[in-house]
Amino acid sequence: MGRGLARIRFVAGLLALLPAFGLSVAAAQELPELPQVDQVPVNMSVRYYDVDGRRVSDAVEAMRFAGPLGYEAETRTSGSYYMQYELTPRGCSLTLLEIPLEVEILYPNWTGYDRARRSDRERWDARMHVLTVHENVHALIAFLGMIETYNDVIQDGPQPDCEALQEHVRSMVDAANDRLRGWQRDYDRVTDHGIDQVDFDLQAFMAERL
Repeated sequence: MGRGLARIRFVAGLLALLPAFGLSVAAAQELPELPQVDQVPVNMSVRYYDVDGRRVSDAVEAMRFAGPLGYEAETRTSGSYYMQYELTPRGCSLTLLEIPLEVEILYPNWTGYDRARRSDRERWDARMHVLTVHENVHALIAFLGMIETYNDVIQDGPQPDCEALQEHVRSMVDAANDRLRGWQRDYDRVTDHGIDQVDFDLQAFMAERL
Protein backbone atom coordinates (compact mmCIF):
# COMPACT_ATOMS: atom_id res chain seq x y z
CA MET A 1 0.00 0.00 0.00
CA GLY A 2 3.00 2.32 0.22
CA ARG A 3 4.27 4.49 3.04
CA GLY A 4 1.64 6.29 5.07
CA LEU A 5 -1.29 5.74 2.70
CA ALA A 6 -4.55 4.91 4.41
CA ARG A 7 -8.24 5.00 3.70
CA ILE A 8 -10.25 8.14 4.41
CA ARG A 9 -12.70 7.07 7.08
CA PHE A 10 -14.98 10.01 7.81
CA VAL A 11 -17.39 9.79 4.86
CA ALA A 12 -20.36 8.48 6.84
CA GLY A 13 -19.85 11.07 9.55
CA LEU A 14 -19.71 13.84 6.98
CA LEU A 15 -23.22 13.07 5.80
CA ALA A 16 -24.56 13.71 9.29
CA LEU A 17 -22.87 17.12 9.45
CA LEU A 18 -24.27 18.77 6.32
CA PRO A 19 -25.53 21.97 7.99
CA ALA A 20 -22.05 22.62 9.34
CA PHE A 21 -20.72 22.77 5.79
CA GLY A 22 -23.29 25.25 4.54
CA LEU A 23 -25.30 22.84 2.42
CA SER A 24 -28.62 23.17 4.18
CA VAL A 25 -28.41 26.87 5.01
CA ALA A 26 -26.38 28.23 2.10
CA ALA A 27 -26.62 31.90 1.26
CA ALA A 28 -27.57 32.64 -2.32
CA GLN A 29 -24.81 31.61 -4.75
CA GLU A 30 -22.36 30.85 -1.94
CA LEU A 31 -19.91 28.01 -2.45
CA PRO A 32 -20.18 25.04 -0.08
CA GLU A 33 -17.69 24.90 2.77
CA LEU A 34 -16.40 21.39 2.21
CA PRO A 35 -13.92 20.01 4.75
CA GLN A 36 -10.27 20.00 3.74
CA VAL A 37 -9.05 16.56 2.75
CA ASP A 38 -5.43 16.57 1.60
CA GLN A 39 -5.90 13.46 -0.53
CA VAL A 40 -8.87 14.98 -2.40
CA PRO A 41 -8.12 18.71 -2.79
CA VAL A 42 -11.04 20.68 -4.21
CA ASN A 43 -10.81 23.74 -6.42
CA MET A 44 -14.20 25.49 -6.64
CA SER A 45 -15.18 28.41 -8.82
CA VAL A 46 -18.35 30.25 -9.85
CA ARG A 47 -19.29 31.77 -13.20
CA TYR A 48 -22.36 33.82 -14.06
CA TYR A 49 -24.56 34.43 -17.07
CA ASP A 50 -26.67 37.58 -17.28
CA VAL A 51 -30.46 37.70 -17.45
CA ASP A 52 -32.35 40.94 -18.01
CA GLY A 53 -35.78 42.08 -16.94
CA ARG A 54 -37.50 44.70 -14.82
CA ARG A 55 -39.58 42.18 -12.85
CA VAL A 56 -38.53 38.87 -11.34
CA SER A 57 -40.92 37.10 -13.70
CA ASP A 58 -39.02 38.60 -16.63
CA ALA A 59 -35.70 37.38 -15.24
CA VAL A 60 -37.06 33.88 -14.63
CA GLU A 61 -38.41 33.76 -18.18
CA ALA A 62 -35.04 34.91 -19.51
CA MET A 63 -33.31 32.01 -17.74
CA ARG A 64 -35.23 29.57 -19.91
CA PHE A 65 -33.26 30.77 -22.92
CA ALA A 66 -30.01 32.07 -21.42
CA GLY A 67 -29.34 29.26 -18.95
CA PRO A 68 -27.25 26.12 -19.52
CA LEU A 69 -29.21 23.63 -21.65
CA GLY A 70 -32.47 25.24 -20.58
CA TYR A 71 -31.76 24.98 -16.85
CA GLU A 72 -31.19 27.78 -14.36
CA ALA A 73 -27.77 26.66 -13.10
CA GLU A 74 -25.19 23.98 -13.73
CA THR A 75 -22.43 22.31 -11.73
CA ARG A 76 -19.56 20.72 -13.61
CA THR A 77 -17.13 18.43 -11.81
CA SER A 78 -14.04 16.57 -12.92
CA GLY A 79 -11.57 14.44 -11.02
CA SER A 80 -7.92 13.91 -11.98
CA TYR A 81 -4.97 12.32 -10.17
CA TYR A 82 -1.41 12.87 -9.02
CA MET A 83 0.66 9.93 -7.89
CA GLN A 84 4.12 8.88 -6.76
CA TYR A 85 5.21 5.27 -6.51
CA GLU A 86 8.11 2.90 -5.93
CA LEU A 87 9.08 -0.64 -6.78
CA THR A 88 8.90 -3.02 -3.82
CA PRO A 89 9.23 -6.77 -3.42
CA ARG A 90 5.42 -6.93 -3.66
CA GLY A 91 5.25 -4.97 -6.91
CA CYS A 92 4.78 -1.28 -7.70
CA SER A 93 3.26 0.56 -4.73
CA LEU A 94 1.86 4.04 -4.31
CA THR A 95 3.76 6.33 -1.97
CA LEU A 96 1.50 9.33 -2.66
CA LEU A 97 -1.92 9.64 -4.22
CA GLU A 98 -4.07 12.72 -4.64
CA ILE A 99 -7.33 12.96 -6.56
CA PRO A 100 -7.94 16.67 -7.16
CA LEU A 101 -11.54 17.64 -7.87
CA GLU A 102 -12.49 20.63 -10.03
CA VAL A 103 -15.94 22.10 -9.35
CA GLU A 104 -17.38 24.92 -11.45
CA ILE A 105 -20.88 26.26 -10.77
CA LEU A 106 -22.74 28.45 -13.26
CA TYR A 107 -25.39 30.77 -11.80
CA PRO A 108 -27.71 33.44 -13.23
CA ASN A 109 -27.03 37.10 -12.56
CA TRP A 110 -30.14 39.25 -12.70
CA THR A 111 -28.90 42.56 -14.06
CA GLY A 112 -32.03 44.40 -12.91
CA TYR A 113 -31.85 43.23 -9.29
CA ASP A 114 -30.70 46.51 -7.72
CA ARG A 115 -33.47 48.48 -9.45
CA ALA A 116 -36.24 45.96 -8.77
CA ARG A 117 -39.02 46.19 -6.23
CA ARG A 118 -38.26 44.79 -2.81
CA SER A 119 -40.87 42.06 -3.24
CA ASP A 120 -39.24 40.96 -6.50
CA ARG A 121 -35.79 40.93 -4.92
CA GLU A 122 -37.10 38.77 -2.08
CA ARG A 123 -38.65 36.32 -4.56
CA TRP A 124 -35.38 36.17 -6.47
CA ASP A 125 -33.36 35.63 -3.29
CA ALA A 126 -35.64 32.78 -2.23
CA ARG A 127 -35.31 31.15 -5.64
CA MET A 128 -31.52 31.51 -5.60
CA HIS A 129 -31.33 30.05 -2.09
CA VAL A 130 -33.01 26.83 -3.24
CA LEU A 131 -30.89 26.79 -6.38
CA THR A 132 -27.70 27.23 -4.35
CA VAL A 133 -28.53 24.35 -2.02
CA HIS A 134 -29.24 22.18 -5.05
CA GLU A 135 -25.96 23.02 -6.78
CA ASN A 136 -23.93 22.69 -3.58
CA VAL A 137 -25.21 19.15 -3.15
CA HIS A 138 -24.00 18.42 -6.68
CA ALA A 139 -20.54 19.46 -5.45
CA LEU A 140 -20.80 17.33 -2.33
CA ILE A 141 -21.86 14.25 -4.30
CA ALA A 142 -18.75 14.62 -6.46
CA PHE A 143 -16.56 15.14 -3.38
CA LEU A 144 -17.87 12.00 -1.68
CA GLY A 145 -17.52 10.03 -4.91
CA MET A 146 -13.88 10.98 -5.31
CA ILE A 147 -13.12 10.12 -1.68
CA GLU A 148 -14.60 6.69 -2.34
CA THR A 149 -12.45 6.39 -5.47
CA TYR A 150 -9.34 7.24 -3.46
CA ASN A 151 -10.27 4.57 -0.93
CA ASP A 152 -10.84 1.99 -3.66
CA VAL A 153 -7.45 2.66 -5.26
CA ILE A 154 -5.63 2.46 -1.93
CA GLN A 155 -7.43 -0.76 -1.02
CA ASP A 156 -6.35 -2.40 -4.28
CA GLY A 157 -2.71 -2.29 -3.18
CA PRO A 158 0.40 -2.83 -5.34
CA GLN A 159 0.27 -3.72 -9.04
CA PRO A 160 2.66 -6.08 -10.88
CA ASP A 161 4.68 -3.19 -12.35
CA CYS A 162 4.59 0.60 -12.41
CA GLU A 163 3.09 0.83 -15.88
CA ALA A 164 0.23 -1.34 -14.68
CA LEU A 165 -0.17 0.85 -11.59
CA GLN A 166 -0.40 4.02 -13.68
CA GLU A 167 -2.97 2.44 -15.95
CA HIS A 168 -4.95 1.14 -12.98
CA VAL A 169 -5.16 4.55 -11.31
CA ARG A 170 -6.04 6.27 -14.60
CA SER A 171 -8.81 3.79 -15.34
CA MET A 172 -10.20 4.05 -11.80
CA VAL A 173 -10.41 7.86 -11.98
CA ASP A 174 -11.91 7.76 -15.48
CA ALA A 175 -14.52 5.28 -14.27
CA ALA A 176 -15.23 7.50 -11.26
CA ASN A 177 -15.90 10.50 -13.50
CA ASP A 178 -18.29 8.41 -15.59
CA ARG A 179 -19.99 7.05 -12.48
CA LEU A 180 -20.39 10.53 -11.00
CA ARG A 181 -22.09 11.77 -14.14
CA GLY A 182 -24.66 9.06 -13.60
CA TRP A 183 -25.10 9.97 -9.93
CA GLN A 184 -25.61 13.62 -10.85
CA ARG A 185 -28.27 12.68 -13.40
CA ASP A 186 -29.98 10.53 -10.75
CA TYR A 187 -29.89 13.44 -8.30
CA ASP A 188 -31.43 15.83 -10.82
CA ARG A 189 -34.10 13.28 -11.63
CA VAL A 190 -34.99 12.62 -7.98
CA THR A 191 -35.16 16.34 -7.13
CA ASP A 192 -36.57 17.46 -10.50
CA HIS A 193 -33.57 19.78 -10.82
CA GLY A 194 -34.20 21.32 -7.39
CA ILE A 195 -37.97 21.72 -7.56
CA ASP A 196 -38.40 18.92 -4.99
CA GLN A 197 -35.17 19.73 -3.12
CA VAL A 198 -36.86 19.99 0.28
CA ASP A 199 -37.79 16.29 0.19
CA PHE A 200 -34.35 15.05 -0.89
CA ASP A 201 -32.61 12.64 1.51
CA LEU A 202 -28.90 12.83 0.75
CA GLN A 203 -27.93 10.19 3.31
CA ALA A 204 -30.27 7.64 1.75
CA PHE A 205 -29.19 8.64 -1.77
CA MET A 206 -25.49 8.19 -1.03
CA ALA A 207 -26.02 5.04 1.06
CA GLU A 208 -27.27 3.36 -2.11
CA ARG A 209 -24.11 4.32 -3.98
CA LEU A 210 -21.16 4.19 -1.58
